[in-house]
Amino acid sequence: VLIIMKKLLIFIALINISDISASKEIVFKKGDQWVLEARSNRLSSDSKVLYHIPSDAYHTYYAREFGDWDIFSMVDSRDIERLSKGDVIQILESEYNSKIYKVKLLSGFNKNKNFYVIAEDLKNYYKPIQEQINE
Repeated sequence: VLIIMKKLLIFIALINISDISASKEIVFKKGDQWVLEARSNRLSSDSKVLYHIPSDAYHTYYAREFGDWDIFSMVDSRDIERLSKGDVIQILESEYNSKIYKVKLLSGFNKNKNFYVIAEDLKNYYKPIQEQINE
């Protein structure tokens, strides 16, 4: 009986942990503005990027997700926009089942042009602008 009670307590604890992690899921809404917080310099080779073509962003996502770095995951460097820390983007719409987002760049040389970002990069490297958090 004691073993069954321990297993039941562990099961309940695991359910509560999964509920907590699910409630912290980030929601991207149209019109939200996000600022690049990760270290990035548009002049370096390891800078964070936006994509000019949505299929390039999706193929890169696919290659990362499945470890399939074949010829289709190659992206021409002329088809990416390198970013610097502090650059701001605005979410316009989701594509490819919310794996890719169409965004407008609100700062930098190509200000007010549309690009594409991988949702996972958005979660990991960007933070929402403070005014939106207080709403």
